Amino acid sequence: MADFTTYELWDTHTSLEVIRETNTIPSYWLDLLFPNQVNSDDEYIDFEKIPRAGRKLAPFVAPMAQGRAIYEEGSSVGRFKPAYVKPSDPVSPLRALRRRPGSLLGPDSSSLAARYEAVKVDILAHHRSAIERRREWLAARAAIDGKVTIDGPDYPAVEVDFGRAPAHTVVKTAGARWGEAGVSILGDLRTWSNTMHLAKFGGRPNRLTVGVDVWAVMQRDPELKDLLDLRYRGSDALIRRDVISIDEARYVGQIDDLEIWVYNDFYTVGGVVTPFMSSKDIVLSSPAVDGYRCFGAIIDSRANFQALEIFPLNLPPTGDVGLEQVVSQSAPLMVPVNPNATFKATVVP
Repeated sequence: MADFTTYELWDTHTSLEVIRETNTIPSYWLDLLFPNQVNSDDEYIDFEKIPRAGRKLAPFVAPMAQGRAIYEEGSSVGRFKPAYVKPSDPVSPLRALRRRPGSLLGPDSSSLAARYEAVKVDILAHHRSAIERRREWLAARAAIDGKVTIDGPDYPAVEVDFGRAPAHTVVKTAGARWGEAGVSILGDLRTWSNTMHLAKFGGRPNRLTVGVDVWAVMQRDPELKDLLDLRYRGSDALIRRDVISIDEARYVGQIDDLEIWVYNDFYTVGGVVTPFMSSKDIVLSSPAVDGYRCFGAIIDSRANFQALEIFPLNLPPTGDVGLEQVVSQSAPLMVPVNPNATFKATVVP
């Protein structure tokens, strides 16, 4: 019979290795727009944005006149405080009484102690999945909305606004929506692309992410069908009409320099299924977003206040029940350094 009075708690190294070896989840927005990472040893993340150079014209002067200074390095500083997530679950010895399939148990699969260790692996894997899903949610809100409202049972609602220009969020009204008579989808896309390109901290978009309802309208658009016909005579437009099944995100074609992806991922809170992006929306995005995955310091002396992506630990049993606790802590925030390099529009009813 297993003796749970003499087992040793996992040290930090062991816990981190277990976290790293678990599978990752789909991360469309993180992979698309947040290639960078910064870990802070403070509660706050500070960003200083340098305006793009090369836009200013050199002034005309007479050949013998004094040269004119044109160099200036203005900047804007943003300070963000990452939210804190801290899933915590008990390790019930009763779960170790049930045999579990799989290779995690190794050669001692018949041992209750080995099964008990495997329960902790399961809990840490579940924690990592939930935390990574939260990161993807933070990235989606930053990319789609240009801001994020952080709240929770023990966290008063706080809005983090990354400063995207109001004109980069559009809601089309009746008579101007896609699919209605006289409305040019290509005209809208080119106008909005130019708005992004000329915006301060903006950029030329190379990705169009659309909801499933929007894609259904685009497939029926006469202007796009004409471009599809021209494709065989040298046009740059290509739209695949053979896509039926939709995964989280799927490439379906190209218009001009824009890749088109149909997006249909979701998350759950309290059993309620919620899409990351409305099926009626589109998002234009550019690599110029220069997104950062930010991690603040772990407010726990056992982590030495390091800015780890996830700090896992297990706590010794307490009380007469003697339940060990597995805890994972993280302080993530996904920050678009150049928020005007995204553009959201609601285009269908």
